[in-house]
Amino acid sequence: MVRRILFEMLLFLLPFVLYAAYLKISKYDAEKPTHQHPWTVLFVSGLVLVAGSFIVWGVTEGAGQQGPMCPRNVENGKGRAGHVDPAK
Repeated sequence: MVRRILFEMLLFLLPFVLYAAYLKISKYDAEKPTHQHPWTVLFVSGLVLVAGSFIVWGVTEGAGQQGPMCPRNVENGKGRAGHVDPAK
């Protein structure tokens, strides 16, 4: 669970880090703004990150869930949680 939260925080912060790196590389001076903001570059890089996250999500979704689903049931008077049996 902690790993998932850290991954989502990384995805959230990644565009800001990339923009900060862009400003550092371009030697941006806040006192003398001589160029316009790179809205097109930011928009395209955001689209690429979203597309990449969808691809990663699509490839990894359902990993380890191969086999039949056994629903919740009661065995010997005790509740048993639903689970996925490994493929036979």
